[in-house]
Amino acid sequence: MRHIILMLITQCFAANIDVQISYIDAPLINIHWCSDTVLALTSKGSVYRSDDRGRQWIKMSEIFHRKALIQLENSDERIGIVNNLVASPVDKQLILFTGTDQIAWISLDCGKTITAVNAGKQLREYQFHPLEKDWIIASAWKQCGSDELLAGTPCVSYKELLLSQDTGITWHSIATYVNQFTWGIKNKEMAKYTPKERILASFEPQGKGHQSISSWNMDYNLYYSDDFFQTRTLSVPAGSRFMLTESFLFVAKVTSQATQEVSLYVSGTELGQYKYSVIDADSKLLEHSYSILDTSENQVFMVVNHLKPSSPLGVIYISDSTGTRYSRSLENVSRLENSAEFYRVQGLEGIYLANVYAEDQAKIYTNQVFESMEEGFYAQQNGFKDEDLKKYKQTRITFDKGGQWVPLKPPTVDADGKPINCNKCQLHLHLSQAFYQFAPIYTETNSIGIIVATGSIGKYLSYRQDQVNTYLSRDGGLTWIEIKKGSYIYEISNHGGLIVMAKDQETTNQIVYSWNGGMEWTPFNILDQKAEIQNIITEPQNKGSRFIAYGAIQLESNGIKTEQGLLATIDLDELHQRNCIGQDKAGEIGSDYELWTPSGLVNPECLFGKKVTYMRKRREAACYNPEQLERIMSVTPCQCSQEDYECDLGFVMTNQQCTPINGTLNIDPPAQCDEYYTVSSGYRKIAGDICEGGVEHISMRFTCPNNKNWIFDWLVIGGILFGLYWLYNNQEKVKEFFARTEMREIPQSKQEMLIQQIQQRQPKQQQQQQQQQQYQPIDLEQNEQQDQKFDEDLIERDDDVQIEDETAHELI
Repeated sequence: MRHIILMLITQCFAANIDVQISYIDAPLINIHWCSDTVLALTSKGSVYRSDDRGRQWIKMSEIFHRKALIQLENSDERIGIVNNLVASPVDKQLILFTGTDQIAWISLDCGKTITAVNAGKQLREYQFHPLEKDWIIASAWKQCGSDELLAGTPCVSYKELLLSQDTGITWHSIATYVNQFTWGIKNKEMAKYTPKERILASFEPQGKGHQSISSWNMDYNLYYSDDFFQTRTLSVPAGSRFMLTESFLFVAKVTSQATQEVSLYVSGTELGQYKYSVIDADSKLLEHSYSILDTSENQVFMVVNHLKPSSPLGVIYISDSTGTRYSRSLENVSRLENSAEFYRVQGLEGIYLANVYAEDQAKIYTNQVFESMEEGFYAQQNGFKDEDLKKYKQTRITFDKGGQWVPLKPPTVDADGKPINCNKCQLHLHLSQAFYQFAPIYTETNSIGIIVATGSIGKYLSYRQDQVNTYLSRDGGLTWIEIKKGSYIYEISNHGGLIVMAKDQETTNQIVYSWNGGMEWTPFNILDQKAEIQNIITEPQNKGSRFIAYGAIQLESNGIKTEQGLLATIDLDELHQRNCIGQDKAGEIGSDYELWTPSGLVNPECLFGKKVTYMRKRREAACYNPEQLERIMSVTPCQCSQEDYECDLGFVMTNQQCTPINGTLNIDPPAQCDEYYTVSSGYRKIAGDICEGGVEHISMRFTCPNNKNWIFDWLVIGGILFGLYWLYNNQEKVKEFFARTEMREIPQSKQEMLIQQIQQRQPKQQQQQQQQQQYQPIDLEQNEQQDQKFDEDLIERDDDVQIEDETAHELI
């Protein structure tokens, strides 16, 4: 019997576009590229493999089942199905297929051969080691077994940490009552000073009974071990949860289990040692949760929930370069369960977007939360509900990494070229799919400056299908274009030169594509009947012209309709689009390329303190980019402007000025003060900004109260004051002294004496010329002789001036 099932495939060559249609047993939930091989996982747990970049697919369910039966000795009671696939960071061909029961599967060649492994329990939260190919850690829940029930032994359930050093073939438990865990390194650089065996884990050292991880728990401690927990080191007591990045280790320490309040600690990761500091933020409100949003570009963006544990409101803070001092960046942010509606534009430094709730509505909600807390921490909140806030969402963008957040400028015309008449309107975008199914914002590192998103124009972000359209920006979000009416799902490829889209809020049998940045769209029917398109993806690196659209379709067989998954592989290579020309003459007439420099709000053509010039395809040039395209042409520092600074700790942006949060500037000296101390002027330069000169914000300097040099300082100040007092009381004597004193005039400089002699000479010459003009005819030869004589006389006098000036200088 054949174990490989070939799917129904149709092929279309209309308009020179090669389309391969494959029907699978259910919609996709995951897809992974291994060079030319592609793996796809459906919601029914079926794995499909393509060895020709998506043209033909093989169903592998029977192979997985047969391999599992061998492990379980032909008993299929605990096989389960595949529920996820995880790729190794060391080798993209190494794939772990996790299961819904005690069987998992491993492939060393991207699914061509499969090995089933039996851990005796369902494994979850797999993590491959970042350097060692064969090392894996995972978690599993200890469940009540039949032997325990028969013996009458008390049944307990807890999470344990397991380790495999042979690519998942064998596993053993290294910790119990675990809350969270991770490998202690992220890359080769960290392995230079941190043992590669290090594991970080938070768990209850004296765990008993059933384990619960649904809330903050003071019984969890953070430990680390360099020998797979044969020994361990206590790192943070009550360190319930943590996050490790390449530069920082963040730990949430529970300070009150009753009110679910936590404090955030941070440590650098250099030298493999952890030295924690409590995060210094300019707020002392309740802190129920933290989410690290971004740690790139030498700074940390973090959202903090200061209200009740389930509050949708958050505050975004940004750190300095040390990661320990934080200042407020944006209020009333739309907070998600473990994140926020926050997005970093790929490929450009310092540009971020976030969704916030309207200030007036957020204030009403906050006041009601505080009123309910006065009645009791978990009292029922009346009036404004959490879901009510969703109607008042707005989008903000920053070009200086959180220094200033501003609304998005709406386009002036719609996709049909008609003027958009809307007084004081703004553009708002869907940044996340957490609430509804509109396509989220999308950028690619290889498509510099290009952003595609769905959204609406008005006072607030709309979730109505008839009000949501598709927008594009080619300058990193500074200006926007409406490219299509309605909501679309999209993919960008060919260094931003090719965009493919399909409707995602209604069934369709059509895609549209554009070679000129949405100026013109070409529709193409890929199906005979309409289907639901869930997503469009392209090959890794987003450089080619092959796409895979996947979704769901209703198929009828023998009068019965069933939902099946859809895979449509679309190859635009056959269009034979002309190759772009003129890379060496970018910006000139006849070249398909332009020179583009990102701009901020304040300093034109400068972003993050530097002017970066990129080469990219002109929007109107309908041509094909080569796979290798040199992008950055030049980088030069800019003069500093206000855009290169952010508010320092204790200050907040008010009317585009950094002002003290409490209204008054605190100039009190620190507890540990040595000679002098400084007080911030309210600003600090953004970490990583390389601007030079221009606007400066210098800190104020004060003398410490216990400074040993204070006696000398006061003697100097006292001497100055005494001198001023004496002069005031002896004004007449001072005047008489200067009146009797003969003030000698300082000799003139060479330049002054030369100018004076020329001025004395000019009236005589002018008088002679006037007499000649009045009484004699013009004699050109005589005039030339007079000019020559004047020049010789002037040179001779100039020599005299030089001698006199040198003598005077010696006397002085």
